[in-house]
Amino acid sequence: MIFERLKGERSVVYILMCLGCFVISFNVAAISAAVPEISRDLRYSDFEVARIIPYYLMPYGIGALLYAPLTRFFSFRRILCLVMAFYGLACYVCSVATDLNVLLAGRVAMGISGAGVIPMGLMLIGEHFDKSIRGRLVGVFFSHAFIASIAGLVVGAYADWPMIFRVPAAASGILLVMFGFYRSDILGSRHSGRINYLAVLGNVRIRRVFMYIFAISFLYHGVHKWYGVFLSRVYGFDKVAINVMIVLTVIGGMLGQLTGGYLTDKKGRRFTVQAGVIGLSIGIALLYLNQPVYILGIVLTAISIFWTVGHNGISTVLTDFSDADRPAVASLNSAVRFISGGLGFAVSTRFVEHSFQLTFLCVGCLTILLYFTLRAVVPQEHS
Repeated sequence: MIFERLKGERSVVYILMCLGCFVISFNVAAISAAVPEISRDLRYSDFEVARIIPYYLMPYGIGALLYAPLTRFFSFRRILCLVMAFYGLACYVCSVATDLNVLLAGRVAMGISGAGVIPMGLMLIGEHFDKSIRGRLVGVFFSHAFIASIAGLVVGAYADWPMIFRVPAAASGILLVMFGFYRSDILGSRHSGRINYLAVLGNVRIRRVFMYIFAISFLYHGVHKWYGVFLSRVYGFDKVAINVMIVLTVIGGMLGQLTGGYLTDKKGRRFTVQAGVIGLSIGIALLYLNQPVYILGIVLTAISIFWTVGHNGISTVLTDFSDADRPAVASLNSAVRFISGGLGFAVSTRFVEHSFQLTFLCVGCLTILLYFTLRAVVPQEHS
């Protein structure tokens, strides 16, 4: 078993990073489901309230670029403590907001502060764990995001929307104490190398990976982040039904992440990414059809499974790059994913206002084209 190879300090640090992933992911899915409810409460249209999604994604992407350079000057512990403190405060601001502008400001702060957990988690996995088990460690690490999302959706289904911010606000405070008091040479360390994003992107192999990540994230978030409004407008679902449906997608995402971890280690990076792209493109295109509820649930779940299978494969490729490049690569990964996701969501707004289903069909067709780029993106030595 993989966890028999994790002992002592490394295992505790890994668990703490997984908990960090859990905290910052608690309301990621729930906020998409809550858009119709927030729009009614604050008396704005759902398309106006939907701005809370890019107002988180794009600051998150920009914020992710800050953390790898900071590890040269401050320990992982100090940075993670600051991240948890500011993220908890930002969540609290959102929980008490009675005006959309205050909520948007809180979401910006959440994005910038929360952006530090994933890059530092990938950095620590890459620096302190064997290559042969990284795929599964990345899978378990990201699976905590899906467990958290399920918890957030359950809370969102049966409580008022401010609660999906109050819970991570409190949890951030608890994790702040845990990071602060656990004595660890790993958390107390700093990264000794230089961080030069332009130099890293000058590497053709790395640049191709990030071009692919930009494209796939742009397309996926132009679909996924609209689920709440899509299910409300097209299928007439109420609050509980929307949350239940999105819970299915989160479960699928968790299963896909774990499956992707296994496939990445056993079948290879390229095979895993290719399988993810094919399944994702077919699933998104199927949203064009009007379907019975149980078929719709299967399709949405399949989309999440294949998205996270491919996500694990390409994320593990990033951990394979050299020790010198890994910190910059880890931060660029989050930056590119979230900036492109925010842009994809913003661009898709103009199209979904006219037709959700036709937009999703076009996105599915564009996604399959990425399959033909993967031989150049994921070289054979990563397979």
